[in-house]
Amino acid sequence: MNREELRDQLFAPVLQWTRLGRQVNALMIGSMEVIWLRSNGLLRSWPIPDEQQWAEVLTMSKEKVVVPIEALGATAAAVHGETQQFLAQTREASAALVSGALSLATGRGSGESEPLPTALGDPLINLALGWYQIWGRAAEVAEQGLRPILRQVQDNASRLGQRA
Repeated sequence: MNREELRDQLFAPVLQWTRLGRQVNALMIGSMEVIWLRSNGLLRSWPIPDEQQWAEVLTMSKEKVVVPIEALGATAAAVHGETQQFLAQTREASAALVSGALSLATGRGSGESEPLPTALGDPLINLALGWYQIWGRAAEVAEQGLRPILRQVQDNASRLGQRA
């Protein structure tokens, strides 16, 4: 692994958390817009809401049940996928590290065919990177879970914005 590849591997979790932060920001802005549009719509029809407002209240009620279940499913799928990737990467790096250590211990990799940094260094770096990137995997799981909620908020904002 060269320096550029290592840099990219080390920087990847930072980018994942940055992407998650942008997604949360879009969610907050969209939520504020939806809350304002719905509140304004209810206040305009005060004291007796019209059919359109009752339909919006019914839509809101359904969303409060359906969207969190969808987000939970997306989160569970992401946890499963990220866990499988982590375990595969860790298993592969651990096997390479053990293989390199055994070849050095038995004298088969004592420097003639494979230098020490390659025999132990690269597998050790790959193993450490897998554990380092676990916090980026957490950001990926959170992003997958927020995606259905963000989609619904953006759909609501555009739908309510067209009516206003």
